[in-house]
This record gives sequence, C-alpha cells and structure tokens, in this order.
Amino acid sequence: MNDIKILGRLTDTPEIKRSASGRDYAWFTVAVPRRNNRDEADFIRCVAFDKLAAAIVKHCGKGRQVLCNGRLQVSTSIDDDTKRIRYHHTVVVSGTHFLHDPNRNNAAESAMAA
Repeated sequence: MNDIKILGRLTDTPEIKRSASGRDYAWFTVAVPRRNNRDEADFIRCVAFDKLAAAIVKHCGKGRQVLCNGRLQVSTSIDDDTKRIRYHHTVVVSGTHFLHDPNRNNAAESAMAA
C-alpha cells in the first residue's frame, strides 16, 4: 500500500496553474521537522489537483501548518552532465487538513492592539 501522511509548514505561498489538458494543479513544499531533532527538517515536494489545489491556494500561505495525506510518487530522469539516473520524490496529495495559520493570528493580534 502506498499511503503517506506529512505534518509540517508550507515554505512558500502556493500558486494555482493549469496543465495543457486544462487540469488545475498546485505545487508546494512542506517543511517537516525531524522527530529526533526539531532544529532540522525535511523539505517534501507536494502536488495537489483540481478542487483540492484551489482550496490550498485559497486557504494557505507561507508558514501555514498542514497535514497532507496522499501517495508517494517516484519519477526518474537522466542527468545531462553525469549520465546518471536521478530520482524525484513527490507526494501526490489527496486530502489536506488546514491547521495553524501564523499569519491569521498576527492579523488578529494587530487588530486588537489598534
């Protein structure tokens, strides 16, 4: 079974794009802290499609904590210089839970201070 869950924060604000076939998608990277060392993180490349991509773009910005579930996809390419096979790992997201949003709390605190 190919099932993966990752919990972390977005490294940048996702943007929606459209494929040549007309399908919407959004690429984004999630920084996942390592269990044994909170000062280190793994940066996981993710992609979502269609309505889920639109929801992620609408509700998520840089720093937003998300829980993504999906499947791990591995693709290969040949490095032009070394002629070696390169492996590319991507999480194809099928569901996302939008968790802590640091930007929203800052806006609420700014409004209270004013």
